[in-house]
Amino acid sequence: MATSDSARAGARLYAINLRLNELSHEMQQTQIRVHHLEAQLEDARLANMVGGEAGDPSTITTELEASRGSLETQQELIDSVKRSQWNARVQYTVAQAKERSEAKARMRAAEAAE
Repeated sequence: MATSDSARAGARLYAINLRLNELSHEMQQTQIRVHHLEAQLEDARLANMVGGEAGDPSTITTELEASRGSLETQQELIDSVKRSQWNARVQYTVAQAKERSEAKARMRAAEAAE
């Protein structure tokens, strides 16, 4: 038996949802990293003010900016995947409606043939 259009669309939507969850998790990890680096940078700046040592603020700043850039890229990718998710959801809904309509038409034709 051939796979229905709605089954294929449903499988595609499922795969997109999985990917979106993965990307969201990665972005959460990056957000945690950014918050950690911000705190680390603040500690380093305060330590430098009082003559202590808590890391090089310029090194931390470089790493923080790279993490923020990564966060922006991840958000753009998530937005793109969400658009794909919306399109897949529409295709899935249309395929289901079409299959229901075809099934009703077959039932009416079978009843008329009796």
